[in-house]
Amino acid sequence: MRHCHLLFPFLVANCLLMVQSCEDSGPRPEIDWDNQRIANGVVLKSAVTNYLESFQAIYVLKIDPGKADFEFCVGVPGGRVLTSTFADSCGAVAAINGTFFNMAEGYNTHFISIKDSVVSSTAAGEFNSRATGVFTATGEEVEITYWTRDKEKAGAAEDDYAMVSGPLLMADNIDVTLADIPFNTARHPRSFVAVTAKGDILLVAVDGRQPGYADGMTLFELRELAHMLGCVDVLNLDGGGSTTLYVSGQGQAGVVNKPSGGVERAVASILYVMKN
Repeated sequence: MRHCHLLFPFLVANCLLMVQSCEDSGPRPEIDWDNQRIANGVVLKSAVTNYLESFQAIYVLKIDPGKADFEFCVGVPGGRVLTSTFADSCGAVAAINGTFFNMAEGYNTHFISIKDSVVSSTAAGEFNSRATGVFTATGEEVEITYWTRDKEKAGAAEDDYAMVSGPLLMADNIDVTLADIPFNTARHPRSFVAVTAKGDILLVAVDGRQPGYADGMTLFELRELAHMLGCVDVLNLDGGGSTTLYVSGQGQAGVVNKPSGGVERAVASILYVMKN
């Protein structure tokens, strides 16, 4: 099997953040999905619809590790590369854009470790805002959990791959409190990775900034979507023009959503899935 530098951390958020239970939430709106079987254990769900009183275009890749032998990874190309280009070069089944990066210089601004080697560190100002969760993976074992400055000081994660992003939206089926700031409350294209109560892994892209087609979501709305999808652990990834969901053999060069800039944005990391 071909390997690039990988990293698929399913870990999430800041232990100091307050949490609130979602058990008493009211009924949530349903979505009429178009379901396409991609491979054994892999289904692409898509919907262009009115949801949460807005235009939305939502793309969900559901992966059931129990039905096929998958490996979850993170790719760090050492510069900015299109999600689809990097995923295709690795022979990936699927991929989504990764964590946040410096737009001008192209380096990741959140912690990433691969095979006990620290690839990038978290910028100091990110710990109390976006760098609150971590995704970790070894083979097909994935976890999303809290991340803190102290955890990062302790060194590389124990798993083969770890990637910090955020904010962490849910952990163990509990909502993590989100700050009332524009990054969270404005509608934008969004990306997230999640684990469901059934153990499925989801890669989700929500298009936005395209009037009449897709308005995008706030992080509060994104979490509503995650609840509706049955998620219990949810980590927000880089969004905006970076939001790209790749599925081999589908869409335009594998890209199944419509990036807000009209073309893919080159990114500094991706999460991808390999079939063993």
